[in-house]
Amino acid sequence: MDIRMRMRLLDSVRRADQAQAAHTAAGRALTRATEAAVKALADITSREQLLAQAGTDTERAERSDALDAARTAYIDASRRKLAARRKSRRTFLAARAANRALGEHYRRYARGRGTAGLRRGGVAAGLLDELAALPLELLQAAHVILVQSSAGKDSVVMLDRIVTWARQAGVLDRVVVVHCDLGDESEWPGVRGLAQRQAERYGLRFLIARAEDLDAEPNDAGERPALGLLGLVKKRGMWPDALRRLCTATLKRSVANRLLTKILDELGLDEQAVVINCMGIRAAESPARAKKSPLSIDLRTSSSNRLVFVWHPIFDLTETEVWQRIAEHALEYHPTYDALIPRLSCVFCVLAGFDVLVRAVRLCCALGLDLPARYEDLEAGIGHQFKAQFTIADVIAEARRLETEEGPLAWKRGDAIAHHLGAAAAADYLRRLTGAAR
Repeated sequence: MDIRMRMRLLDSVRRADQAQAAHTAAGRALTRATEAAVKALADITSREQLLAQAGTDTERAERSDALDAARTAYIDASRRKLAARRKSRRTFLAARAANRALGEHYRRYARGRGTAGLRRGGVAAGLLDELAALPLELLQAAHVILVQSSAGKDSVVMLDRIVTWARQAGVLDRVVVVHCDLGDESEWPGVRGLAQRQAERYGLRFLIARAEDLDAEPNDAGERPALGLLGLVKKRGMWPDALRRLCTATLKRSVANRLLTKILDELGLDEQAVVINCMGIRAAESPARAKKSPLSIDLRTSSSNRLVFVWHPIFDLTETEVWQRIAEHALEYHPTYDALIPRLSCVFCVLAGFDVLVRAVRLCCALGLDLPARYEDLEAGIGHQFKAQFTIADVIAEARRLETEEGPLAWKRGDAIAHHLGAAAAADYLRRLTGAAR
């Protein structure tokens, strides 16, 4: 079974999964509508009893009006229940049709291939594992290869690996680098420019995705000002956290999806587009990330017009291996790493630990950035702690204490390489980097 057939099967699985999810949601809506209708009917009975007990003309008039309102509410609830029942029926038929289509496609494209007793998800996981093991064929099957770049160490290594494979597969022209610009109030200085240089090193198309403040008035060109993290927090009145990562959803995912739609419109395809969306996630980063699959279908973004795969091309690499590739290939990385900040995420990431945040405050002091004071003022203004365990004010206080005891942070170019690989590797990297720049 070739890669195109595997993708057709996976798209059939996606359609069946989405149809089943729609039917499940419709079933929940029907349950809620039924409960609302029962409650509305009980309210009518209660209102009738109250009306019968009315002692004055005024009470009878008021309770009669309340009974009429309850009957109207019951009629509305009954209509919603009927509509929900019809939708549940439609989604049931759609789910059944999608499952039948999946069975037909499996018989057509996977003749003689058993399912080994696996359910739909297990079959899909097996197919995805097969595709992930064929990186060149996977890239060749794609109409667009998106590389989501934060300009961080994992992103630049992922980009280098994708470029290597894309050249071998003869599809380098399909690679597009996308950087979600979080703005000066969220990112370290120079991040956007670095992401662009990393893309230009290979001659790739580079696009910037940026969230807009939809509540602001557009300018003469129809553009609205950017919505950064602080503006988003101020609107919501709360900081994001591990469970409510509104920064990822609003400032990254949604704007990147809109950019994808624009890219596909430019292609003008008359068939379903295959998109490979590459992200620099590694299994070694955390137990939660280790549970992810190297390749998956993006059910939220995929549709009849596009089949979107989420691929983690460096999922298997350790942190040491990442730095080894940076050193060996003379890949430019952000100087923040030289100050031993472990990740090039937001300056003050809500997922970072206390010590990392303290170091970030000290780095801001060394660079003359006013972000710590701005975050502290916003935290006090909205009355919501930066993290449940501590406030940003606590972080700043600890950073000031260390500054007093140890003095300002000091670092030099190559310190990140020296920290991970040794001084000799750092010196060799700097020579390679100087040579690559010539």
